[in-house]
Amino acid sequence: MNLRSVQLFRMIVRTGSLAAAAARMGMSASAASRMVALLEHELGLTLFSRRNRNLDLTDEGREFLRRTQHILEGLERLTDIAAQVRSVEAAPLRLVATVPLAISLFGPMLALWQREHPQTRSVLNIETRFDLESKVAAREYNLGILSLPVENAIVDLDVQPLVAARHEIAMSPDHPLAAGPTVPVAALAEQAVVALRPAQLWRQRLDALCATYGVSPRIVCETGSTAVALDLVRRGMGVTLADRVIAGLERDPRLVLRPLEPEIWTEYCLITGAGRASGLTRAFAQRMTVWLQACRADDAALAASLRLPEAGAVSRAARALPSEAS
Repeated sequence: MNLRSVQLFRMIVRTGSLAAAAARMGMSASAASRMVALLEHELGLTLFSRRNRNLDLTDEGREFLRRTQHILEGLERLTDIAAQVRSVEAAPLRLVATVPLAISLFGPMLALWQREHPQTRSVLNIETRFDLESKVAAREYNLGILSLPVENAIVDLDVQPLVAARHEIAMSPDHPLAAGPTVPVAALAEQAVVALRPAQLWRQRLDALCATYGVSPRIVCETGSTAVALDLVRRGMGVTLADRVIAGLERDPRLVLRPLEPEIWTEYCLITGAGRASGLTRAFAQRMTVWLQACRADDAALAASLRLPEAGAVSRAARALPSEAS
């Protein structure tokens, strides 16, 4: 299949005109028309209707566009990706995480690393979980961090356990549940809860918890951001399900976390492309483990809510972990 024909398809959708798309791609309208016809033949789909000399997407065309949108967008990023590959030596530490983990783990660790290695340059980017896994496997990034299990089964990654965090209930200091040492699941009944949107990971965990124990909390706000959810509970809007990793390891006078009963833990890991970790990446990962050990040693509450894996633990079969550990 000709790559330019797929790019032409996307350009026609963008411009709404075969002639305009052909002009942008430096070809004649007749050549573009033949290329579209060949693409349809190869796919076995009718992508465009040709009524009144207009090219309008058919139902098949719209569905093809929807399912290939991420691929088409990736094609447009080839130049950027090539630039990142060329800059490997200029920026040897290329880190990636979701927003909460970038703030709570990579951010403090990167600041510490920079103080200890002032000549080192780095990149810290934000991606969705699925894209994060794919791009680390493709060596677009040296090192990523996420919670287990790894979700993208088609990529080949090395997975190094980093830290496990106990599920807790986050709330403002004056919330009634803050008075106890732990929060039983039953105590969540009818509580005002700030939750993530359905299908997001921490919302899935909350829903599974409530279904398992027959608890019906009162969701007063849904948000797509963990950081926003934590900010709202700081302001007294309710409680939210979290752990010490996503809430941040530093003490926050506006936020209280109480361990959930019974115990449930989330495991976090570092990921690299299979067999591709550089010496610098390994050194950064090892320094991160030492930093977490120091954080636990300085804070008894943190030590009770975080546990570190045995030294040298490495797994490439983390996709099969039970859902409760996810």
